[in-house]
Amino acid sequence: MKRFLFVILLFSLTAVLAVAQNNEGAIDSGKLLSFSDGKQIGTETFTIRAGGVSEGNGSLTVNGQTINLKSRTEYRDTHPVGFEMEEGSSTKMKVSISGSEVKMTAPREAAGQTDSEALILENGIGYHYHFLIRRYDKQKGGVQQFKMFIPSIMQTVPLSLEMKGALNSLPEKPAKLEHYRAVIAASINADIVTDSSGKLILISFPAQKIEVAREEYAASRQALHAALAAAPNSAGIDYSAPAGASFTAEEVTVKAKGFTLSGTLLLPKTGARPFPAVITITGSGQQTRDEPIPISGLEKYALMRQIAETLASRGIAVLRVDDRGAGKSGGFETGMTATTLDFADDVRAQIAYLRSRPEIDPKRIALVGHSEGGNIAPMVAAGDPQIAAIVIMAGSAVRGDQISIAQMSEALEGNTTMSAEEKNKQRAEQREIILAVIAGGDLSKYPAQVRLPWIKEFWTYDPLPTIRRVRQPILVLHGALDRQVAADQAGMIEQAARTAGNRDVTVRVLPSLNHLFLPSKTGAFSEYSTLETSVVGDDVLKPLGDWLAAKLKVKGSK
Repeated sequence: MKRFLFVILLFSLTAVLAVAQNNEGAIDSGKLLSFSDGKQIGTETFTIRAGGVSEGNGSLTVNGQTINLKSRTEYRDTHPVGFEMEEGSSTKMKVSISGSEVKMTAPREAAGQTDSEALILENGIGYHYHFLIRRYDKQKGGVQQFKMFIPSIMQTVPLSLEMKGALNSLPEKPAKLEHYRAVIAASINADIVTDSSGKLILISFPAQKIEVAREEYAASRQALHAALAAAPNSAGIDYSAPAGASFTAEEVTVKAKGFTLSGTLLLPKTGARPFPAVITITGSGQQTRDEPIPISGLEKYALMRQIAETLASRGIAVLRVDDRGAGKSGGFETGMTATTLDFADDVRAQIAYLRSRPEIDPKRIALVGHSEGGNIAPMVAAGDPQIAAIVIMAGSAVRGDQISIAQMSEALEGNTTMSAEEKNKQRAEQREIILAVIAGGDLSKYPAQVRLPWIKEFWTYDPLPTIRRVRQPILVLHGALDRQVAADQAGMIEQAARTAGNRDVTVRVLPSLNHLFLPSKTGAFSEYSTLETSVVGDDVLKPLGDWLAAKLKVKGSK
């Protein structure tokens, strides 16, 4: 399961970016106010010093849960060298950086690699946007690429930034305003407004209805939004069909529980109507419809787009949507409380939408899920006998606590800088946290992430009882080198389904492929940024397409 994605995408929507400080930059201090859907949820006071050290002290309240954060960030020239963060009254993190080496010294030992040019990003800290603007080269202009290091999950993600130009001055604030647009990890858009000296005025995530405003400009947010609305729009991601494609691409919205999901419906141009259809289900974390991966080197990875366009070219309609709270979909406000069961409801809403379309055969709808999506597909199919078939790609067959423990062990085994004693200490600490979460104990001394309802459900959910209730045909695809969800779980899924009486189960364990279904040498997560290709091959797409064409009775299929 893609835990790194879950953390990045769920929390970075309310977070702010950090990048290198120019030691000659202006000193700034003040207060930032955070808003969600127009309601204030937090404050942050900050001081940015020209000598390279900056500090912030703030709080965020989401769904009744308040998190107090105090931070200190240090840069030498344009390179980050240190970061500390306190949550409440205890130190949650202390990171030192030397070149490409990263070492975390609190609350537990960990070490890793980051690009020497990577800029610090941490969740819930607003003043770091100052450094993002300082890093942008105005003389060069255009879209500029950066890498950002996230200390809490020891991960680097890509960021692009473009200066869009001047905004119309506000009647009550005559200062000249400048507008920047950032794209984080290829899926999260942010508008940034500064004054002419580069001081932060507003940071807005329009799709998520999240914004951070300088206190003295908070009352002018409506006027700022009007100015942004009048500014040139970013082209964004192009979801249209490729030139000469044998299918069309229609932008659609799906009504879910209290919000709408935005997506793309591919429809074949030829063939007998009504068409069979497939719904794609992304892995864990709030992801956009193509399921991009926010890792340097994987900027072109688009598993669900490749699957959708492959199937549509074979006469199968395909619906893929942005997850709740991601891209153009609503539901961001549910991000702190939603669980896998809620995401299954989102898939049911998509099924209902397809069944309302006259072009779609309501009895020939299949589900294709990857990673966590591979657990969601059986959940939905087990309760909906009209679902025609399901495909489980790298889905799990064991409880999530076992997966997390295995992933931790995998990461520690590959760490050559830690002693055996240090590794055993980390394993013990992780087991302590898992047991506390499962038992419903006091979690106040642990990171805020483990208090999310999603985590408890993930660690306690056993997929096999659900698999045993699936009566539809099942295709299980798994990469032989998958080190996030071990490949032997494919056989466990097959055995559970067949033992329960399902005779139509096909398993394909594909050699040399990792969790992302990309060619790999070891399958390790540490290899993701250096893979030879980010394009999924025909060794995945052809057997997937052949099986679905047969099960959905596509005319002309072999």
